[in-house]
Amino acid sequence: MAMTMLPTETHKFYVDFEMRPHEDRNASIAAGHPVFVDVEYAIITMPGGSLVVDKIVTDELLYEWKHGGRGKPPSKFALNAYEAWKEGREAPLEGTDLRNWPGVTPAQLKTCIAANIKTVEDLATANAEGTKRLGMGGVALVQKAKAYLENANDNKASEAISALKTEVEALMKALDKKDAQINELMEQLTEPDQPKRTRRKRNPETRELE
Repeated sequence: MAMTMLPTETHKFYVDFEMRPHEDRNASIAAGHPVFVDVEYAIITMPGGSLVVDKIVTDELLYEWKHGGRGKPPSKFALNAYEAWKEGREAPLEGTDLRNWPGVTPAQLKTCIAANIKTVEDLATANAEGTKRLGMGGVALVQKAKAYLENANDNKASEAISALKTEVEALMKALDKKDAQINELMEQLTEPDQPKRTRRKRNPETRELE
């Protein structure tokens, strides 16, 4: 049986959650007055965009996020965000939180959040709509985010190369030590045999040493 391969998740959205009151019509009719229940909603937005999609959190939606379905890959990001919300924690972000980036001023941070841009990575890849929503200075801010990430990647590459050099040096020292031990053993094996001392025997008749 052929297996259907789901595409891997490409995270390019934010998801928040909230409770909204829904009227339970059957309960209202039975009680003779409106009865409301809390319903969980997922609010899905695109970075820098104005599109907002609201979805009721159902068992089917949670299953889709966990296992995938209807041609969609699993969404570990959305599932982790939902679990964090249920536990009263802040939903995690994939990337560098703008609030932790020293390259943005408080006013710029507020503008980015209003434009629905929350990470340096999303700022660096902001489309035309997102850049426009940032207003004056938006293009320069996007370029600043790109330069920051490029510099960070260069630093990571330098650190990786430095760590690799250290590992190679340690390996070479270990090999040199092994070579020295092998050479020492070879020298011991090739040394001429020392003359063996013969043990003198005692004559049982005279009890004298021969």
